[in-house]
Amino acid sequence: MSKCLFCTNQADSLEHALPQWLHRRVAPKTDGRFPVQVGRYVDGQGYLDQRKHVSLRFEARVVCVACNTGWMSKMESEVERILRPLTDKLFPVLAHVHLEQLREHATILARWLTKTALTTSYALPGKPHPPQSLMEDIANGLSPRGIWMDVAKAKVSGLGAALTKTFPTINGKKFVGVQTHNTGACFQFCIQVNQLLLRVGMTPGTEVGYIATNGLIPFRLFPDADTQVPEHFEFQDVQHFVHSIVLKTFAGCAGEVPTPPDLH
Repeated sequence: MSKCLFCTNQADSLEHALPQWLHRRVAPKTDGRFPVQVGRYVDGQGYLDQRKHVSLRFEARVVCVACNTGWMSKMESEVERILRPLTDKLFPVLAHVHLEQLREHATILARWLTKTALTTSYALPGKPHPPQSLMEDIANGLSPRGIWMDVAKAKVSGLGAALTKTFPTINGKKFVGVQTHNTGACFQFCIQVNQLLLRVGMTPGTEVGYIATNGLIPFRLFPDADTQVPEHFEFQDVQHFVHSIVLKTFAGCAGEVPTPPDLH
């Protein structure tokens, strides 16, 4: 049996990759149970691994009972209270003021979304290798180091999630295509619940930029929130949101994206 992600105990408890309350908020008539298909996509090779799940059975044995029923349960309850109004199907159109209201909850949302990203990734092939210090921050209620988080609005209401470790990349001043960062700590995880879009990422040694059309820019919520919500922050859906990011790197930087020698 493997060790718990967040402590030294054995991983003897199943954790839902995406929280049960989130599924039930979106699909109350089915008690949150609906088909989910996940896959591992490699650029140029397509989907190498695809699996079908029932939403509430999408689980991974990666945590211990003490963590799952202790601080994790408490955190889920707190985040559900914060996001419940924004994830209600009867909620009015998401506006600037609603994103502004998330400022005071930035740290717990960053902890929660990072935890969700990690448990989701461990339920899939190709596990990440984030630093142990990140796990400790999350478990101990601290601001997660090395993490950044964006929030935006979706034009089309729905439920979705996406996890990737590949990014469009600029090395120096040249675009070098979609690259896999050369450290297992690099990832991006996005979720959409109705109109709410949330993204958490860890991209060491790079600068994060945006390449969305029409000047779309999300609201950076963590670690240092933007001074104001951008004028244009409405993306089509979670997939549009995922592909709106570009990493900027350069020769010799820590965690550099590998590039051909003539591009350095």
